Amino acid sequence: MHQNIQNKTIMQYNAFKSALAVSSLCLLCSFTPARPAKNYTVSGYVKGLSDQEIYLTYGTLNHSSIDTLITHNGSFVFKGHTEEPMAAMIFTKDYRVKIDFYIDNAPIKITASLDSMMDAQASGLAVTNEFAAFNSTIMKNRKATMAVGQKAWDLTQAGDTINGKKLQHQSDSMYQSEFTLRRQYIEQNPKSYVALHELQFFATDKNLQKAKELYAAMDPKLYETVQGKEVAERIAILSRIVPGKTAPLFVQNDVNGNPVSLASYKGKYVLIEFWASWCHPCRGESPNLLKQYKHFNSKGFEILSVSLDHVKDNWTAAIAKDGLLWTQVCDLKGWKNDVASLYGIQAVPANFLVDPTGKIVAVDLRGEALEKKLTELYQ
Repeated sequence: MHQNIQNKTIMQYNAFKSALAVSSLCLLCSFTPARPAKNYTVSGYVKGLSDQEIYLTYGTLNHSSIDTLITHNGSFVFKGHTEEPMAAMIFTKDYRVKIDFYIDNAPIKITASLDSMMDAQASGLAVTNEFAAFNSTIMKNRKATMAVGQKAWDLTQAGDTINGKKLQHQSDSMYQSEFTLRRQYIEQNPKSYVALHELQFFATDKNLQKAKELYAAMDPKLYETVQGKEVAERIAILSRIVPGKTAPLFVQNDVNGNPVSLASYKGKYVLIEFWASWCHPCRGESPNLLKQYKHFNSKGFEILSVSLDHVKDNWTAAIAKDGLLWTQVCDLKGWKNDVASLYGIQAVPANFLVDPTGKIVAVDLRGEALEKKLTELYQ
């Protein structure tokens, strides 16, 4: 997660956009026995924001609603109705404004400043306040993670790959710590909408068994929510893409508009690499991918990159700048990329190493781990 993170579509919360909390937080997030037919009113002010379109979106990764209006002197008011508490975001087209919060049918107040968007505040009912506390905790960690990741990126771009790699490892470790915090929170709050939301992002191929246990321990009432059903679906998807399973087949167009099929790589080891031009950790891994490709390609190793970009020029410019030599595909749907959805991708970089028979043999191999695995396979 690292989570470097320009988030990017309406409802994506990636590792760099989901809120977390520490175990010491003992906040109430609850069910109300009967939810009256009330509406929400989201009133906000962003210091330094000129009059322009601003958007409110809420829901889940696969089921979301969106509204838009024009701000006036940095202020805005959205009104509407939600069937259940939902993760939400207020943002502008350029994402200079991006405020994550939890929406419920009640008055919600938001304050922010353009020069410190990570410090945005949201307040309302218990679920909104819980998420706000969560978000405050995670943003503190996220700032530090992003700062280290940026230094790693800068060093790598300047040619200092050794120190760049060291800092990237540090950034990755800081990012991974969020999974521990998320797990602790889910365990301690089995009736929480926010915990359910966090479970969707905790659930990865590496945490699959634990994610199943956490989901099974949650209040059964949550299973009937939109989010609850989506978490169950994600767990089902992940269960199909673990090592030992057959990699789902797909076809997507390359930079020239020509269809590329995963099936065409049968008989070779192929690394399916999910990335995006805006993802610094992805770009930081490019030199290592290039090194491994040049070394092992003659032995039958291939890479097939799937981009989560939605602007073609950005995608192709990144390919050229990083000197990537292998096949690249993209449908320009951002986080809605069909292949990304098929593989349950919620954060990048991510990859799957597929053997000549089409079986997944490893996931998320980067840096020395990728080189070690390829050396083992081709020795």
